[in-house]
Amino acid sequence: MVSLYRKYRSKTFDELIGQDHVRRYFANALDRKEISHAYIFTGPRGTGKTSTARLLAKVLNCCDPDGYNPCNNCDNCRAIDEGSFMDVIELDAASNRGIDEIREIRDSTNYRPVHGKYKVYIIDEFHMLTKEAFNALLKTLEEPPEHVIFILATTNLEKVPQTIISRAQLINFKNIREKDIVMLLKRVSAQEGVTIDEKSLSIISKRAKGGARDALSLFEQVMKFCSKEVTSSETLSILGLFDDNMVEEFISFLISGDVDNLLKLSSDLFESGKEPEALIEQSIEKLFIKIKNDKNYALVKLVRELNEVNKDLKYSENKKAVFEIYVTSLAYGYKKLDIHYESNVISQVVNSIEEGFFTEDSEQVCEGDYHIMLQKLANDSSKMNLGLFFALRDKSYDISEGRLTIFFPEESSIEYQITKKYLSELKINVLGTFKGVSEVKPVFAGDVKKDFPSNQDISSKLFS
Repeated sequence: MVSLYRKYRSKTFDELIGQDHVRRYFANALDRKEISHAYIFTGPRGTGKTSTARLLAKVLNCCDPDGYNPCNNCDNCRAIDEGSFMDVIELDAASNRGIDEIREIRDSTNYRPVHGKYKVYIIDEFHMLTKEAFNALLKTLEEPPEHVIFILATTNLEKVPQTIISRAQLINFKNIREKDIVMLLKRVSAQEGVTIDEKSLSIISKRAKGGARDALSLFEQVMKFCSKEVTSSETLSILGLFDDNMVEEFISFLISGDVDNLLKLSSDLFESGKEPEALIEQSIEKLFIKIKNDKNYALVKLVRELNEVNKDLKYSENKKAVFEIYVTSLAYGYKKLDIHYESNVISQVVNSIEEGFFTEDSEQVCEGDYHIMLQKLANDSSKMNLGLFFALRDKSYDISEGRLTIFFPEESSIEYQITKKYLSELKINVLGTFKGVSEVKPVFAGDVKKDFPSNQDISSKLFS
């Protein structure tokens, strides 16, 4: 069975989705017969780079082109579609990245086309070529034979040497708009005989993140599970996504500082087998909508923090622990702000984050360097870490022999994990506040026997 993204690949430039500027460019170039010897197609994955390369190869070698479109009926067009046309050579640079492969291409360019008018070399992900391979390709691009055209596709233009870029026509592909993806999915679903509701179309188009190929792959995945009728609830379940109510609850728990419900939500999330990254991405999308309406700094900051959470989750082996440490850290911070979150209204009762948590006359500013350091953590908007602040604010401490020791009782295990995670940041603040202190050590009650086996003073601080 042929995958949908291959089955519904654009057959003409007019069918190219979301890249009108590319279609106009080649329509004009083909009409004027001004074809370059080399093109670089750059842009996000799944936006039509390879499809456009094949379209150009087809129309240049078509026996009976229809203006700037191939006829798709002649022997040459059909052979190119089947991948058996000898004069169109496709190479994946991800697995053929060495100088030997490029030398073979360079040598073969000296031979004229067998069946068509041009020999077209399509090199996908060519940014992965080695330095030596780039140098070998450069020589060919400098003095190409008239019958040879290179089409180089990449998702990472910044990795391509400028000497290569300057010798080719650069064509930028952009992310495809959601409404264009929805139109594509409607057309495909009609041809496949599948009924799909509007909400499912919206969910898939958002999840595709601007890529038509990803959209078709997701639709195919959903279609195989749902047979002939696709509903939004089934789409969410199959793609591992969350309904709006759960996303709203997650945001509300974060902003209201409801740690207990956050931990319960986390437990339910991981028991269901869903990925926390999906919940965070959907929450960020929801928050962006709120920010457009409210322009609330607290929400802008929350989006930035959630984005950082996602970065760490992607490379974590223990996602549950990382997720819970992060979200409870955020919740502790936002609880102090007393921000009330509702689906349509966001009201902030206290002063803005930008104005800080304390004033010089605040009764919460206590005597002693430790509390001055905490105030510094809270008021420094450029380095503010609300989770660290609330993890430290009510803990016992001891300063002796150049070391600040902070004590965490057994019920403060999450605060202890948060402090360990941000220990480097804490050290910077400590060194700027305490004279003569060069070391910071958080101590957890569960580890006290191992770290301080005979220190009764420390035990009293931990278990009092």
